[in-house]
Amino acid sequence: MSSELTHAAIAADTLAVAPNWRREVRDTLVLTAPIAAALLAEMGMGVIDYSMSGHLGPVALAAAGLGLQLLFTPMFWGMGAIAATGAVGAQAHGAGDAEAVSESMRQGFLMATLLSVPIMVIALIAIPLLPLVNEDPAVVEQVGRIILIGLPWIPLVYWFTVIRNFVTVMQRPNIVTICAIAGLPVSFLSNYVFMYGNWGAPKLGATAVGLTGVIVAALHLVMIVVYVEAVPELRRYRIFARLLHIDGKMMAELFRVGIPIAMAYLFETGLFFTVTVLMGIISTEALAAHNVVLNVCAMTFMIPYALSQAATVRVGYAIGAGQAEAARRAGYVAVWLGVGWMMLGASAMLTMPHLLTAIYLDLSDPANAAATQLTASLFVIAAIFQIVDGTQVTTQGALRGLKDTNVPMILCGLGYWVFGLGSGVTMGFVLGYGALGLWWGMAIGLAVSASLLFLRWRRLSGRLIA
Repeated sequence: MSSELTHAAIAADTLAVAPNWRREVRDTLVLTAPIAAALLAEMGMGVIDYSMSGHLGPVALAAAGLGLQLLFTPMFWGMGAIAATGAVGAQAHGAGDAEAVSESMRQGFLMATLLSVPIMVIALIAIPLLPLVNEDPAVVEQVGRIILIGLPWIPLVYWFTVIRNFVTVMQRPNIVTICAIAGLPVSFLSNYVFMYGNWGAPKLGATAVGLTGVIVAALHLVMIVVYVEAVPELRRYRIFARLLHIDGKMMAELFRVGIPIAMAYLFETGLFFTVTVLMGIISTEALAAHNVVLNVCAMTFMIPYALSQAATVRVGYAIGAGQAEAARRAGYVAVWLGVGWMMLGASAMLTMPHLLTAIYLDLSDPANAAATQLTASLFVIAAIFQIVDGTQVTTQGALRGLKDTNVPMILCGLGYWVFGLGSGVTMGFVLGYGALGLWWGMAIGLAVSASLLFLRWRRLSGRLIA
């Protein structure tokens, strides 16, 4: 580590600890805005994938949605573990420990590489099981190809995530926004060429979404690596040096904090994935409607998800700096901002469901009538659980800033799977409410998790002050 990385130099570059609520709101929004813009741009790529495949028909839309879910669900498990680099790095940054910041990122690259192997195996295992979850052979064939083509997507995203956490801890997340925005036209162009077979390329149909994901992920990784190496304040941390060196203590810390986060991600994404599979069992129309509503929900979710990342950094930095009151304030600000945003999202779903559906499905096509009608009904339920979804994700982010991950993991598992999936299956299949019952179950699961997590944050943050 260079001698220029003195404690004073680091302190001059660290996040400020806000002295009051108004300042905390401002600083949280400043940190959140570029993260949110990047996440929304990344979700915009999902909209491009869904809308372009949707114009090929309900079968293509169902295949694209299921294929992306089968890649994203296991991918998110690993991303949960990698999130530990942000929590550990933020506390080290607040304490002025530059070496710990650097080493947390270097070991993060090793963690990302190690995790990518089993995650890719899990994705591959899903292929022979596809006929069990969808009876349409056309959907099964396309989903299998999406998974095979999209496998390199996983390690590329993991390595990018480590660097994204680093620049966020260093309060330089704007590059993440630039990367995401640059990916939008590339995503559209790739789908235009390979999905529809333009410019002499093979016509891959919905399968093209897997190839597009790999292309965009490679672009993002190259861009952010170039940025870190080009900025002297970031380059001096030498996060790309000694990447094969294993620091047992730091690696153990990352896994200790990260594995429970990964399990919480597993519980949540596993719930959504299981519901997606069950939708396919109900009907192709139910799966298509579910994919539309879930994608819109994912778009609105990106704001509280960004607030969650900002909360981890701001709470973690305040803890590292020994400022308990600032840590408590940072967590509450993130939670209430997240709830406020989700109320706006819920209002949009209640007032303009057909306009949102038209982004994905041709409303004038009689073949889409059943999916369109079901989509409007699902938006009503989605509007309700938007608020509790925003609460649970921001509260988790605040708790991660305290490195509190074990108990939240248990609370998420209880809420999502016992209350959420249990009630959803009961209402959907036993009581015969179908797709609507499954979505009510998800709403119940998220509400239980949000309540328990918020009570956990309230208790721990109060204990800090006491």
